[in-house]
Amino acid sequence: MYLIDPKILEVFTVIEHINVGTGIICNIILLYLVRKFSRASMGTYKYLLIIFASYDIFLTCVHGTINHNMTSFYCASFTVPFTLMIIHFLYRYWAIKCPDRIILFSQRPFMCLCASFSASGFVTWYCLCVFGLTGAPSDASTIAARAEYFRRYNRNVTDSYLIAEHWKDGNFNLRPALVLLCFDSIIFGCITLASSLCILTLHHIAKAQTISAYSKYLHQKLLKTLIAQTALPVILVYIPYFCILTLPFLAIPDYGLTSACTAFNSAFPAVDAIIVIALMKDYRVGLASIVTRRSRRTTTVSSGGMTTKGASK
Repeated sequence: MYLIDPKILEVFTVIEHINVGTGIICNIILLYLVRKFSRASMGTYKYLLIIFASYDIFLTCVHGTINHNMTSFYCASFTVPFTLMIIHFLYRYWAIKCPDRIILFSQRPFMCLCASFSASGFVTWYCLCVFGLTGAPSDASTIAARAEYFRRYNRNVTDSYLIAEHWKDGNFNLRPALVLLCFDSIIFGCITLASSLCILTLHHIAKAQTISAYSKYLHQKLLKTLIAQTALPVILVYIPYFCILTLPFLAIPDYGLTSACTAFNSAFPAVDAIIVIALMKDYRVGLASIVTRRSRRTTTVSSGGMTTKGASK
């Protein structure tokens, strides 16, 4: 087991607290910008952005309240953004390949289907954690995990541990290996599906002949933003999850990644909102106009106060 300096753990905890506050603020700002500055040409896609920003706020609240207790719920919650990304890619693919299908995103049966797709990912991950990795409180591995957690955080948490003991009493333990296979299959399956939709969308944008240059530019811009958004859960959620799940099976130390994992996870909602605002001109310009207007208003009030004071003399 890789031992990490308690001072570094304190730094990770401070980073998590900062990420929680930043995540809520940034996504509230994004929600306002989407509702205020989205062009009519975005159609129902803006509602996907609203759903994603709202879920990011939910993730931030989850991290700030239960990340060290309801571990299975916490881990499953952070897998939902990738299924939402797949839905986003499907929207972008249909927008360029089959525009007549976009209307499905505003119809209740298809919306329920999309919600079921995201919910199925959550439920699958949650069940794998609960039924495949939850150790009994009296197990030696659970006792060891409890002692290590107390050493790291000086807190005594008696349950919520996810234990993957691949070798027990010198014998190979099949159950955690099968759970690991399921986890890795979900991770690579989601990445493969999203990548396939992305490549197909890029192909059809390049081959499109019946749309204007501006429409093609808009499709490219939205797709680039989506690609950047997709890179975030891969880097900040799926890669850490993959490493902390797979490295122990291969008998490779994690070099502190287990301790840093929640700090990576907590950064995702905030960075996600920042990237959308930074890459989408309408929202970037809209935010700049709000800041500039507020700055001008403050300067005007300040100047008026100085004039009044000078007149009184």
